[in-house]
Amino acid sequence: MKTATKPRIEANPARSTQFAWRLVPPLLSTGSIMLGAGLLGSLLPLRYSAMGLSAGTIGLLATAEALGFVCGCVYAHRVIAPVGLERAYATFASLKCVAILGLYFAESAPSIAALRFVIGANAAGLAVVVESWLNALAPNEQRGRVLTAYVFVYGLFFGAGQLLGRNLDVRGPSFLFVAGIVTTLALVPMVAIDVRAPELPQRMRLQIGKALRTSPVSVCACVLNGLILTAFTTVGPLFGQRIGFDQRHIVVLLACVSFGSLFLQWPIGHLSDRIDRLYALIGIGAAVLAVALALVGVTRQTPFLLLAALFAIFGGLAESLYAVGVAHANDRAPSSDYVALSSTLLFLWAIGAAIGPTTGTLAIQLTRPGAFFVYVALLTGVFTSFALWRLTRRRREPVVESREEFLTYPQTSPEIYAWIPYHREETGGKHSAGAEQEPPA
Repeated sequence: MKTATKPRIEANPARSTQFAWRLVPPLLSTGSIMLGAGLLGSLLPLRYSAMGLSAGTIGLLATAEALGFVCGCVYAHRVIAPVGLERAYATFASLKCVAILGLYFAESAPSIAALRFVIGANAAGLAVVVESWLNALAPNEQRGRVLTAYVFVYGLFFGAGQLLGRNLDVRGPSFLFVAGIVTTLALVPMVAIDVRAPELPQRMRLQIGKALRTSPVSVCACVLNGLILTAFTTVGPLFGQRIGFDQRHIVVLLACVSFGSLFLQWPIGHLSDRIDRLYALIGIGAAVLAVALALVGVTRQTPFLLLAALFAIFGGLAESLYAVGVAHANDRAPSSDYVALSSTLLFLWAIGAAIGPTTGTLAIQLTRPGAFFVYVALLTGVFTSFALWRLTRRRREPVVESREEFLTYPQTSPEIYAWIPYHREETGGKHSAGAEQEPPA
């Protein structure tokens, strides 16, 4: 296997400055959208709990939004293709804002579920449009940096949105109004984008069977991330409430999970560049298991700083399951399969994200708050055991020094994978170092 050589870039400060400024509008738009998403994520479960809904019902409402996200990923291109990216973006943002504001008037679980479905579908559509614009804006040699900036903005503003909810009344309309306002404001920077005829997004290609044949451990890692970390977005506020924390402490804990997810997965991912990624996934699974067991017995008397640190570590480790899982699968696949494979893993993650809130909330409803982390420990224990079993079953190959460099991916839309630069070429059908092999026939 040969390593793809990167073109030499001549320094041009004026051109670099112009390029950076052209990235500002879609990144500002993303930040505005994520402020609203973070605010809703931390306060909606508390609002529904105050309304008297059971934890299981609250989980089902989150599942409705996750299913909307799946549908948005699969069908957004049908909205975009006839009207173009600008009009589609305005449509998605407007519908999402209307659904957010409509939550104030929705009192029954079915009406709330319908609005949450609309929010999820349009959130996926917004991500498809922004990532299509970034595809058009970024030259190939800059796409790794653009991805890093995009992920940073995405995670930072989501966590900041959670912190916005410290003093907002969950029973009143104020936080819904704020979320609606920042979602609408996302339209403003998008009209400043100066790009001609960006390539329209393609239909999401799903190859579930091929993904399983390529790397079953990667498939399990991505599903597991959806089952536990996305579930915690719904379960976390209820968990904090049931162990006796007030709203301000709850949103800070949730923000710790988000910031841990943002900042820890880069060092974990770059460590996975230096070792066999299957070993990395086993280590991450074992570490998530250990943190989950430590969180099983927490109470109101647990020092808050210790709890915040554990939540941040939990977020960083659990989020890394997805990014390292995608990288491990891409190590084993030819470059021509990269987009379809990564899109399939995103789809499987979304299925896990749809199931996780319901199963996680049922765990704390039927027993005690710490039962959610028992649920996490059981799932990660099964995953780690399976990964260890796969390690014993694979054949060894000579080490090849070149392989896919680690990149962290947001769980936004399949369009993100259509413009990430390839770092290697395939020759002779060989795969990268540490490639997991199927057991012999």
